[in-house]
Amino acid sequence: MGTLLTTLALPRVSSATTARAVSLPDLVARSSRILHGTPLEGFSRFEDVGNTRHIVTYTRVRVDDLFSGTPGESEILVRTLGGRVEHLGEIVHGEAVLALNEGCVVFLHTSPEGIDEVTEMAQGHYPVLSDASGTARVRASRNLPRLMGNPEAAVAKLSGLELSAARSLILGARR
Repeated sequence: MGTLLTTLALPRVSSATTARAVSLPDLVARSSRILHGTPLEGFSRFEDVGNTRHIVTYTRVRVDDLFSGTPGESEILVRTLGGRVEHLGEIVHGEAVLALNEGCVVFLHTSPEGIDEVTEMAQGHYPVLSDASGTARVRASRNLPRLMGNPEAAVAKLSGLELSAARSLILGARR
């Protein structure tokens, strides 16, 4: 009984999601296009994903700079898991969350249905925020899970870099 009470009384830190870290070359190789873009608007709806009904969010993203992929589109539609439909919401831990009007570097792959999705969920999404001096820097996605297993992880390589330096590193990883 004392062990049970001690266990319940002592606070512990826990993580809801753990994922294997993906290296930058692997993230680039798994992506059909990589871009710096700005999410402009989004909508959520129910869809069958696999064999389960989920809420998915479609976000219209303006292509500000295409790093890799087929040029031509000025805007694309990106699907992520989770969202809100009326009074019902679904949170998918570790999924990228594209914040409206917040620039980001995003790695995309095409699903079997022909839909653009973020490669490796939050590991393929990097908000671009200005630091105190006004310099645009790439940050880790807010919904990034605890990562394990790869000291060469893309998030470790890209987070904190100036946007231009991140672009150069990404283009270098393509080769």
